[in-house]
Amino acid sequence: MDDQEVTEYYHRGVVCHLIGQELSIPLDLELQQPGEGEVPAAKRLLERVFANYPRYFDAVVGDGLYFEAPFINFCLHHHKDVVVVVKGDHRLLLQDAQGLFSQRNPDGQWTEGRRSVQCWDQEGFTSSEGVSQPLRVLHTAETENLRERIARQWKKTSNTSSWYWATTFSQRRLSARQLWRAGHWRWDIENGCFNTTSTHWGLDHVFRHEPTAIVNFVLTLFLVFVLLQCFWRRNLKLPLRDHFTLIGLTAELYAGMVRGARSVPRARGP
Repeated sequence: MDDQEVTEYYHRGVVCHLIGQELSIPLDLELQQPGEGEVPAAKRLLERVFANYPRYFDAVVGDGLYFEAPFINFCLHHHKDVVVVVKGDHRLLLQDAQGLFSQRNPDGQWTEGRRSVQCWDQEGFTSSEGVSQPLRVLHTAETENLRERIARQWKKTSNTSSWYWATTFSQRRLSARQLWRAGHWRWDIENGCFNTTSTHWGLDHVFRHEPTAIVNFVLTLFLVFVLLQCFWRRNLKLPLRDHFTLIGLTAELYAGMVRGARSVPRARGP
C-alpha cells in the first residue's frame, strides 16, 4: 500500500578521489562500520592511500564535516596539507574571520568563466582549539551570471554565494585564486564520479550484501571507469570525441559484449 512505512537500509562508505584532473580518478574506498561516522572511516582510508599513493597529491580537500582538530592534525602528521569548508558550526573561527574581513576592502578580485569573485585572505588564525598550527582563512563573495529560459523567454539572471575555507597552506605556497579553485574542485567527486557511475554504471546498486563483495565490486567499477576514460580521452581522435560521448562509448561497448555473447557457438548434446 502507498501509505505503508518502508524501512530502507544503506551501505555507507568514503571514497578518496583526485580532483583538478582531466580524468575522474577515484583511488580507494572504505566502508563505514555500523554506527560509525564518516570521519573515522576516512582516516582509515587515508592511512592506506597515504601509504599506497604517497606522491599523488599534496593536500586533502573536504567539506565542513572534516573541520576538526584531530583530522587536520592527522593529515599534517602525514605531511599533507588540508583545505576544508568553514561553516556556522565552526563559530569562533568564522566570527573572527567575518569580523576581520568586514573592516577592510577585498584583497583581490578576478573573473573566471561566468563567475566574478572578490576575495579576502588572511593567515595566522588561532581560533580552532587543538589544531597544531595557525590556520589561513579565505573568504570569497561570488556572482555567477546566467542565461535562463523563464516563461518561454531568455532572461539574464545572477546567483550570488559566499564561501569560507580554512587551510594549512600558506599564502606563499598557494595563491588565493589557486586555493579558491581547490575549494570548488571538491565537487569533482560528485559531478565527475558519483553522478556518472550511479546513473550509468550501477554504483548505487548492491549486487551482494557482503562487505568484501561490495568493496570488490566498487573498486572493479572504479578501475574500469578510469580505463574507459583513458581510452576515450587518449585514444579517440578529437573530432570523433566531440560527437561521441563517454556514455555513448560505454553503450557501444556493452552492445558489442551482448552481440558477442549471443554469437558464441554452443555445444549440442548427443
